[in-house]
Parts: sequence; C-alpha cells; structure tokens
Amino acid sequence: MKLLVQSDDYGITRAVAQGCLHGIKHGIVRNTGMFANMPWIEECVEWIRPYLDQIAFGIDLNASTGPSILGHEKLPTLTHEDGTFLGSRENRALDTEENGHDHLKEHRDELYAEFKAQIERYIELVGHKPDYIHNHAYGTNTTDEVTRTLAKEYGILCSVGVMDRPEVKEAGMGWYVYGGGPEAQLGEKPIEYITQDKGNILNSEYAYIVSHCGYADAELFGLTSFTLCRPKDLECMCSEEVKNWVKENNIELISFNDLPKDWVK
Repeated sequence: MKLLVQSDDYGITRAVAQGCLHGIKHGIVRNTGMFANMPWIEECVEWIRPYLDQIAFGIDLNASTGPSILGHEKLPTLTHEDGTFLGSRENRALDTEENGHDHLKEHRDELYAEFKAQIERYIELVGHKPDYIHNHAYGTNTTDEVTRTLAKEYGILCSVGVMDRPEVKEAGMGWYVYGGGPEAQLGEKPIEYITQDKGNILNSEYAYIVSHCGYADAELFGLTSFTLCRPKDLECMCSEEVKNWVKENNIELISFNDLPKDWVK
C-alpha cells in the first residue's frame, strides 16, 4: 500500500508550523499545506524551505480563519469589516440556496478571487505552484467547486479529486472529538485508530490520512477550536507504534508528488 500522510494548516500559527516540521523530520508526515493568508507566513516558509525536496508542500485554501488577503471591500460576504474571515459556521449558513442565486454568485465570485490570491501569494513566497491544493474552507458545494476549478486552471492535483478516485481510501478522522474543548481533545486516541486500522485502509492500493500536527501557542486558541488535538496528532505521527505499523505492513510513505501525473485533471 502507498500511503499519503498529510498534516494540515502549516503556518496557521508559528507553533503549528514548528509541529508540522517536527512531524516531517521525526515522523511519517510527507505532505503539508500552507495557510498563505497569515501575517507570519513568510517566516514559516523559510523554515520549511530545506525540506521541500522531501515532501509535497501544498496550499490549504482558507476562508474561515484569520485575515483575508483581499480585504472586506472586495469580500463583503466572506469577511468582517476588519477583513478577517467570518467563522466556518457563519459562512456555511450564508452559503445556501435559501439566500438566493444572486447572493450565492457573489459569494462564489469572492471565494474564487480570494483563493486565487492565496495561490498567487504561495507562488510569490515559494517560487513555484503548490504541489497540491486542499480545501480548508468551511465545506460546502461552493467551496468544493471553486477549489476544483482553480486546481484545474493551475494544473495542480486537488485533494478532493484524489479522494474521488476508486483506488484511494481515505482513513477519516474518527479519533477526533468534534465540538469537544481542549481537555476532551487530550483524550483523543489517534495512535489506536491508526494501528488498529479503524479507517479500514490496509487493503487499499492508495490510502490517505489527514491530520493536524502542531504545537499550541496563544494565537492558536484565538483562531480555531482545533487546539490540543494538534500535539496529540503530532505525538501519533512520530510514535514508535505508528512507525512500526508502517514497517510491519510494508507501507510505502508517499507525497502528492509521487502520484500518477495523469491524475491531474
């Protein structure tokens, strides 16, 4: 089996970026995606640059966390007046047919413009196109469609497209305590979930594990509810139990760069 292990949200904060790097250097992480809109992202890009030939460095297109690149004047349906994104729940409630076709078109056009700006920011900082595109946004038909459209325009693999393929099995994130606070997240058991193959991936040709490795800093608690799940994920991806599970099952760790080129559509 060939296994993609991805750690989302590189650069959402400096501490998360450092955790992702630890997962690359000492664990099984081979893919991570940049938050191009964060104010400290230039610094985080320099940290990961020595590892770019070892991993796939993608982009997590984001319309729910932190400041937008384009600002409120250009993104009135996506942002607060200070230019920061509405939260996932707020944006998801607005992104429905009940709000009317004209509103949805405006919402879609704003998403497209902001996501394109984030991709261009990635190219400016890294020097080439993202190795893959992942949708961090709030998970609607609109965000999915815009993400796929931009992946096609740039000729880049899209994670949702990869998951659509019949030969790929996504493990899910069944160890997460959704809606649970930091204390509940500390009780999550990703090592058990993976080593007991609760995602039922071992018989697949390709498999895909999405995690959120990282350390926690003060900024993180102000940006997202995914806080102490990150050090738990990092512990898992660097654990001897998971590394041994990889070896014992003859699993080949791969990046998006190792996938067949004709998967880009």
